[in-house]
Amino acid sequence: MDHGHTGSSDDRACRPECGHHRRSGSYGKDREKILHGLRRVEGQVRGIQRMVEEDRYCVDVLNQIAAARMALARLALIVLEDHTRGCVSRAMAEQKDHDEVIEELLQVFKRLI
Repeated sequence: MDHGHTGSSDDRACRPECGHHRRSGSYGKDREKILHGLRRVEGQVRGIQRMVEEDRYCVDVLNQIAAARMALARLALIVLEDHTRGCVSRAMAEQKDHDEVIEELLQVFKRLI
């Protein structure tokens, strides 16, 4: 089964304690979209920094911070979807103990919300 991973089938786990993830992410198909989005957010943050340096109106700064946060949230959802469809799906197929896989996914959700 191809879950968007690249590399050989003997890739090491992403963390020593879990054997269900590869070092590369499952977001390979969206990699360029994610990188483009991150570059845009980086530009937004630099713009916010300039606004603060120029002592711009608080509400304008807050609006730009909100826009940057929303852009990051959209990118996180792309990575989360790819992770779920790739890494999590693969782990569920390969592991007998699904509780560990589900717990890790729930922890990710808790960090994102």
